[in-house]
Amino acid sequence: MRTVPERRIVADFLVHNIGELLTCDGSKDNRLGILRDATVRIKDGKIAHVGRDDTGSHDALTPDTIVIDAEGALCTPGLVDPHTHPIFAGSRAEEFDLRVRGATYQEIQSRGGGILSTVKATNSADDDELVQSTAARFERFLRNGVTLAEAKTGYALTIDGELRLLKLLERARAQTAVDISPTLLAHVPPPDQDRKQYVARFIEELIPAVAHEQLAEAVDVYCDAGAFTLDETRAILSAAKAHGRMLRVHAEQFTRTGAAELAAEIGAASVEHLEELGPGVEKLLARAGTVCNLLPGAALTLKLKWPDARRMLDAGCRVALGTDCNPGSSLTESLPLMMSLAAMQMGMSCEEVWLAVTRQAAHALGRSDAGRISAGARGDLVLWDASDHREVVQHFGVPLVRTVIVGGELAFPKE
Repeated sequence: MRTVPERRIVADFLVHNIGELLTCDGSKDNRLGILRDATVRIKDGKIAHVGRDDTGSHDALTPDTIVIDAEGALCTPGLVDPHTHPIFAGSRAEEFDLRVRGATYQEIQSRGGGILSTVKATNSADDDELVQSTAARFERFLRNGVTLAEAKTGYALTIDGELRLLKLLERARAQTAVDISPTLLAHVPPPDQDRKQYVARFIEELIPAVAHEQLAEAVDVYCDAGAFTLDETRAILSAAKAHGRMLRVHAEQFTRTGAAELAAEIGAASVEHLEELGPGVEKLLARAGTVCNLLPGAALTLKLKWPDARRMLDAGCRVALGTDCNPGSSLTESLPLMMSLAAMQMGMSCEEVWLAVTRQAAHALGRSDAGRISAGARGDLVLWDASDHREVVQHFGVPLVRTVIVGGELAFPKE
């Protein structure tokens, strides 16, 4: 019976002596499903047993069972990031400096910077460069406790280019333990193409090709000033729905467009940003069951108003938190930092924050077996250098992840 694994391996795991276990699969009175002095058993990549240390989980250990003594540490499900833009090339550090000196996001974009700057660098990068840089980002997600992440395209702005990015995402996925949920993003209309023709080709060529080849689970549209109109957004999402894709909408980040109302009407799985959410729209989203993916990193970087998570939660909305990892407005792979910002600036409790990066985020991705620790769920666990789940939220900006298991594989540390 090995007690110190020497390499990443698909294995039978027994994690015991857990001081505080968050199952995130609890009841109304204990939504985090907190257990103390607990044990988790993983077999064949799935959770096989959850309980107290004295419930017989040590039975039937084999010589190949990897036993991990948590030494009283906090153990949680693997974190789920429901909104990322991980595949891109180039740096926008100069733009960041311009922004902190007072330039606005829209001013930078009007000068050919912003998204278009990244599009140019991404289209110029070779395939291997993009795969390696994207895989490196997934590894940084992993070191921050993320075991499943949504991953958007959107930095090609051509039909063939977006297909290329989806295929490269799959190659990057093979180089990391982090699982991904790929999303085709209609980011902004390309300035060098006929707008109507591009939207028509996106609908008539790109979405059917993506659905046929099963390259993306969802389609997202950025609806805002300088991006797609509400009518264009409706047309694209309607086509995606007809091809069986989940729907997402970048909505109400800079202006109120009505995209959040559209998301509720059309049955979107999630709606993103919502800094400028209109009065009463949160009730529509709650009734529709559309997850509100809130992105504190973008609000912080762009000096926008904080999304009003408290208002959405009080209306009965499902609220999730994402990094919005992207090269311009939220360059971070730290979901724990987003948890801290949400608690300190957006009116969320520590309980709500943890649910937002586990069960609710998994719901946004349509992955019911993720974001929780219960029999039959994914064998994804994180051990933290903390004894209380509230410490992770309070102790911001410091890496606290000790061990990550993904699908029954020891993913971090690798040795």
